Amino acid sequence: MSAIPEILERRARLLSEAEAQRRALSEGIGVCRSVLVVADRGIAWATWLRARPYLVVAAATAIAVLRPKLALEWSARLLTLWRVGRLLYDAVKPAAGDRRP
Repeated sequence: MSAIPEILERRARLLSEAEAQRRALSEGIGVCRSVLVVADRGIAWATWLRARPYLVVAAATAIAVLRPKLALEWSARLLTLWRVGRLLYDAVKPAAGDRRP
């Protein structure tokens, strides 16, 4: 009969540990929430822009006409970013292809 108090004591300890873990997890998720909200908004904007490529072209044309020096600087940066992205994609693509059944 002495096992029952030990079991009840262990149960109470486990319940308090579980509650502490739930609180810690909730706080950790709260910290990540703001980052996830920003990421979700970015994905939503990218999806919206991808559905309307004419807006991107219109904005790029307006910038090129109104601020040609700025457009030239950013076009060089974008070209470099594109080249690096393609290089990385080509480096990763063969490794991803090996995983397919």
